[in-house]
Amino acid sequence: MGYWTSMHLVEVRIKKGCRATVNRQIRNHKRVVDANLSFFLDWVAIDSEGFLCFRADDEETDAYCPDEEGLVPAKNGKWHWAESIAHWLKRYCDGGRMVFHSREGDGAAWGWEFDGQGKARLIELRPKGKWI
Repeated sequence: MGYWTSMHLVEVRIKKGCRATVNRQIRNHKRVVDANLSFFLDWVAIDSEGFLCFRADDEETDAYCPDEEGLVPAKNGKWHWAESIAHWLKRYCDGGRMVFHSREGDGAAWGWEFDGQGKARLIELRPKGKWI
């Protein structure tokens, strides 16, 4: 069981001083104890500008067409315990957002925003303004 969503990595740039560490963790993702984080690391790569992206595949889990580097900004799937991904990511990025959109027709959207200082906060849709 799980909840089908599209995970979007929005302007998540890995800090220059952390890129070697993150690349090493991506290469050695099978050694990561947290199975959910290991699954995430199996799909990501750092692009030529330092942004974290997903590697494109042929299994129709890409939410976008791949760029010239073979990367996409979003991936469809069941992202169990995304909090552990956000907790890991907040240490290595300059900022950005990890956003989830439901693929199950309920319109749900949520995610985390990173401040670039090692902190993250939950983001979600909420009503704003007067009824029109």
